[in-house]
Amino acid sequence: MPRTSALFFCLLVGIALGVRGWWVLGAEEPALLQYAGRAAVVEGKVADDPDRRSSSVRVMVEVGAVNGEPVSGRALAILSRDTHVQYGDHIEVRGLVEEPQAFQTDTGRTFDYPLYLEARGISVLVSRAEVRAAEEGGWSMLRTLFTLKHTFERALGRVMQEPQASLMGGLLLGEKSGLPERLTDAFIIAGLIHIVVLSGYNIGIVAEWTLRFFTLFFSRRVALLSVAGIVVLFALMAGGGMATVRACLMGLISILARYLKRPALALRSLGVAGVLMVLYNPLALFDVGFILSMLATFGLITLSPWVEKYLTWLPEGGVRSTAATTIAVQLFVLPALLYFTGVLSFVSIPINVLVLPLIPLSMLLGFVAGMLALLHPYAALVPGLLADALLGVVIWLAEVSASLPLAFSIVAAFPAWVVFAVYVPLTAWAILKYQKIALQQQPN
Repeated sequence: MPRTSALFFCLLVGIALGVRGWWVLGAEEPALLQYAGRAAVVEGKVADDPDRRSSSVRVMVEVGAVNGEPVSGRALAILSRDTHVQYGDHIEVRGLVEEPQAFQTDTGRTFDYPLYLEARGISVLVSRAEVRAAEEGGWSMLRTLFTLKHTFERALGRVMQEPQASLMGGLLLGEKSGLPERLTDAFIIAGLIHIVVLSGYNIGIVAEWTLRFFTLFFSRRVALLSVAGIVVLFALMAGGGMATVRACLMGLISILARYLKRPALALRSLGVAGVLMVLYNPLALFDVGFILSMLATFGLITLSPWVEKYLTWLPEGGVRSTAATTIAVQLFVLPALLYFTGVLSFVSIPINVLVLPLIPLSMLLGFVAGMLALLHPYAALVPGLLADALLGVVIWLAEVSASLPLAFSIVAAFPAWVVFAVYVPLTAWAILKYQKIALQQQPN
């Protein structure tokens, strides 16, 4: 059975890679590129929640016309910080249409920005844009969810100080734009950036701790259904976008592997989920978030039970499980992280082991504080102060660990074939460990 599951997973990955190749070979040049290099008036509909940053607002526009001529495609309009538009609004913006360009990162990597945007359906930028006309969109489920999300964010801001409030927004909603650059860099060096962005690993950790708590009072079936419902509500609260759905799906699969002791079923589920996401959007295989989510969940399923066997010196239960999950995931995603970022953290594993047990309680307190603050800020005083204190500890640990001598090193850029050469034996080794543990768990 374990060998069959591994082969089934590899077959699905092969199918996904084939779909990607077919898509790339058959792709046509986007029609919007014909306007690149000149100013234009772009009309369309706001197709996602606007990304509000310190100096600008980035708005994905589902284009209907350019300079009055019907054109289809997606553009990313870069507007001034004080622009207020919402998902579903019909807008008309004027700006310079530009073709996205790749650029060098601080670690010497080439970031393929055009491919990053293409995976989201975006083919051009509209820089230095200004809104000439805007019409409020009608009711839609996503518009309502995004409105609720921003209302909740404002409520959190009334009962928590910065940067804790922005960090809580990242934990609960995947919003990281409000974090100071200095703190973001510290989280990257400490290997904690995954708790800020919405990731299946983060959701899986939170779901596992929540499940352990629920099983103290309810049967396993009721606890599982409750946690699944909470994850779905979490996805809706975060806006229900593709990244959110992917993270929640990966989190549920990790629970299937860890808590139910069903790695074979979890591995098959991961393969099916990956193929379905690639079929929905073949360019997902170029998305760094998708790649890291798949690798992290695969490492969790195949390696965390093996790692946990060697952590008997840790208290049994949540602490040992969290440590095993952290080590397994960090081990399996390390080659990809080095390729994409070049940052080799030497403090990542110990800091994750210290911080992750604090995250579920912090999120629970933050959620309660935000909901109570919608009624009145005074009602959220106690949970808000407790959440603020816990996240203060998390921030302190991140900053102290990132400031340690030799906390990290920058690895020189290397070609993609090196990553594949590393992952072939690493994946084979992980599957062998997975098969051995799965056989040991089978009844005699």
